[in-house]
Amino acid sequence: MLEALGLLGLLMARRRKPSRALGVGVFVAVVLPYLGLFAVAEAAMASSGLVWMPLTGHRLLMVGIGLVAPTGVALGSALVGTFALEAALLWYGLGLHTRLPMPWEPWITLVWGGVACGLLVFRARTLLTEQRLFQVRAEAESLERLARLLLVLRDATNTPLQSLELGLSLLQQRVPEEAALLATLERAIAKLRTLTQRMAVADPLLDWETQSESFDVDTVLRSLEESLARELARRRQ
Repeated sequence: MLEALGLLGLLMARRRKPSRALGVGVFVAVVLPYLGLFAVAEAAMASSGLVWMPLTGHRLLMVGIGLVAPTGVALGSALVGTFALEAALLWYGLGLHTRLPMPWEPWITLVWGGVACGLLVFRARTLLTEQRLFQVRAEAESLERLARLLLVLRDATNTPLQSLELGLSLLQQRVPEEAALLATLERAIAKLRTLTQRMAVADPLLDWETQSESFDVDTVLRSLEESLARELARRRQ
């Protein structure tokens, strides 16, 4: 009881800063006392002369570890192995193999332990796959946002570039004697035009059929500023 209250108090105190290590530690602290409880319970039932199903607690707890344990495969398998070993020791140590007509024990309990370890491996692989899919999805969404931003910037610079090109053409006609200056301006405009054309490399990432958001430059930049502000606020916490 005191242990449960202590662990509950620890979780409440750390509720604003949860961590996987804390969850694992609390889980192990909750599970390990059952080693003693199961040993005492099996010994008491063996000496009582009553009919009972031995090692049931071990089997159920091992499967529970396989299903819900926040531990990794190594620690989870170690816990399962510990309970399976205790079950075998109790079976022979209490003389249950000579008193109960159960030739399948403790082997069936060990099989349950193997199933629990299999569940741990399955959960670990599933979690790893989900994490990879999440990373791929996040990267795809990030690239799509970048492509949308590049498209907006390209569209926003097209009109000013056209104005510059038109102005340069007029200057070339009116002040041809400033050839050096006009050549410099022409190279600068050409670089800007090349840069905007290279921005089109991200266009295939955009879903033109389902794209319903506005490509207004102010709207997109405002959305970007809000996202950056939220991220900065999150990092300051």
